[in-house]
Amino acid sequence: MGKGITYPMGFYANGISCGIKNNGKEDLSLIYSIAPCIASGTFTTNQFKSYSILWSIKNIKNKIRAILINSGNANTCNGKENYKLTEKLIEELAEKMNLEKNSILFASTGIIGERLPYEKIRSGFEQLIKNLSIENNLLAAKGIMTTDTFPKEYEINTGIQGRKKEVVIGGIVKGAGMINPCMATMLCFITTDAVIDKKALDIALKNAVEDSFNMITVDNDMSTNDTVICLANGLSKNKTIHIDTPEFELFSNSLRKLCIELAKKIAYDGEGASKFIEVRVNGGWCKKDVRRVAKKVAGSLLVKTAIAGENPNWGRILAAIGSTNARFDKKNIEVKICGISLFKGTEPQKYDEEELKLLLKNKEIKIEIDLKKGNFSATAWGCDLTENYVKINKEY
Repeated sequence: MGKGITYPMGFYANGISCGIKNNGKEDLSLIYSIAPCIASGTFTTNQFKSYSILWSIKNIKNKIRAILINSGNANTCNGKENYKLTEKLIEELAEKMNLEKNSILFASTGIIGERLPYEKIRSGFEQLIKNLSIENNLLAAKGIMTTDTFPKEYEINTGIQGRKKEVVIGGIVKGAGMINPCMATMLCFITTDAVIDKKALDIALKNAVEDSFNMITVDNDMSTNDTVICLANGLSKNKTIHIDTPEFELFSNSLRKLCIELAKKIAYDGEGASKFIEVRVNGGWCKKDVRRVAKKVAGSLLVKTAIAGENPNWGRILAAIGSTNARFDKKNIEVKICGISLFKGTEPQKYDEEELKLLLKNKEIKIEIDLKKGNFSATAWGCDLTENYVKINKEY
């Protein structure tokens, strides 16, 4: 059985090069279900939205059979005629696949302002459809990449038993820059063979996204194309999952874990990054406070550059915390880097500088903050900021 998005029963995928990218790498992907799917999605809150997103928002309420994704072109801010090209493209794909056009969703990522490469994309349809397979999950993951350095996929078993098989979930994601999700330039596609009602899927996905993709930051910039779509085709034949059932908690927890793992892969692959940063905040007065502090510290340019320089500058962390409206106990707050307490109460702590210098050379850096004000916790993920980030983005 395939992995990632083809791990659940009845899903096929493929990725090819249709010539959008000059380097000949995969730039067109297709995800297909042999059975109609209930679909749920979350999309960028940016006021400028890709025409691909507008098409998907319009049609996600329908029973969905396929998702087309191109990389290398954002299909955004490129003139109204490109929405007509978007419709025409989907119509032609639907005809070739013998599907209703409103059962196909579309997503794009890449450069903003350029004409949708309609001819190149349509020329790839035959090969894209012909080689749909449960074995081509990795090609599909590659086809959605832009500045990513590796394809990102994950799969998970839920423990929910169906008449045919256990319910499972699979997913692929892309993202390395313009990551400050509300959401980020990230695309994520999730598949499951669960039988689940629309309301339950919507709530499970919304909660999963809040604790995962909305808790990562690479460069604090919000994309025009951010998309997370989850398809459920019901082929495991489990008892329908509703919000008030025990299975809903199992499904929700599994979906949340999958999204967190995919989100961490994005942060790990931040443009030009040399280090992955996890910021864990405990002792919050409320959920909003701990989320706010975690995202602020993970996204602080001064904190990110300190980590890049392997410099334990805890003052930058305190400054980031203090710049939020979060409630905390200034007389007892504690900050740790790599497990070593650097500031506690109202004063710096003594620590072994050589030990910390060695720990800061690691690829993964953990920052822990205790606000000493309550019982809420949150985690955010990010990466350091290096000269390579500037190099990548000045040339992109």
